[in-house]
Amino acid sequence: MLVELLSDTLKKQVSEINLQPADQLHTLFSIPVDSLYRVMMQESDNFIAEQLLIMCAGILSDTLKPEIAIRYALKSFLSDLPDDPIWVDGSGLSRYNLFTPRTIVSLWEKIYARVPQPRLFNLLAVGGQTGTLKNSYKTNPAFVFGKTGSLSNNQSLSGYLVTRKGKVLIFSFMNGNFIAPGREIRSMMEHILTTIRDKY
Repeated sequence: MLVELLSDTLKKQVSEINLQPADQLHTLFSIPVDSLYRVMMQESDNFIAEQLLIMCAGILSDTLKPEIAIRYALKSFLSDLPDDPIWVDGSGLSRYNLFTPRTIVSLWEKIYARVPQPRLFNLLAVGGQTGTLKNSYKTNPAFVFGKTGSLSNNQSLSGYLVTRKGKVLIFSFMNGNFIAPGREIRSMMEHILTTIRDKY
C-alpha cells in the first residue's frame, strides 16, 4: 500500500527493495535541539513533548510507546523525587499526569544543576518577552523564566524567579478547582511573584 501511495503522490514509479542496512549507519541531525526545546517550552506545545517521548522510546527499544521512555526516565533519572509522580504521557498538565509542586521544584533543581543558566533561561517562556508569559510580568530586566500549563479550572506556572538582589529562586504554582476567571488567578500569581522579587 505504501508503494502505491508514493507512486500516486509522486506521479512516478516507486518500487519496493529489500536492502539490508549497512553496519556503518549514522544518524543525521538537522537542526540544533534547542530550537525544538524552545518551541515546546515557550509555546507549551504538548504535541512536540509527546513526540519526543515516543522518539526516546524508539531509541530505548524497538517500540514507540511513551510508557517505555517514562519507565526508563523514572528509574534512571527521577528515582529520588520527593513524591512519586503519576506520569502517563508527554502532554504535561493533564487529567492523567499527577505531579506535586514539590516534585516540579525538584525537577527544576535537577535541570538547573545540569544546564547552564543562560542556555536554560533562553529555552523558557520569559516574563514580558516570549511565549506564554509574553503578556505578563512586564519588567526590565525580566525576572520570571518558566513554563505554564492550563486546563479548564486549572492554572499552573513553575520555573525560576530572579530577585532584585540577583538570587535565583525556584517556584511552582498549581491552582485547581477554582471558579474565578483564569485572568484573576494569573494576576494573583503575578502579584505574589513580583512581591517576592522585590523583597528578596
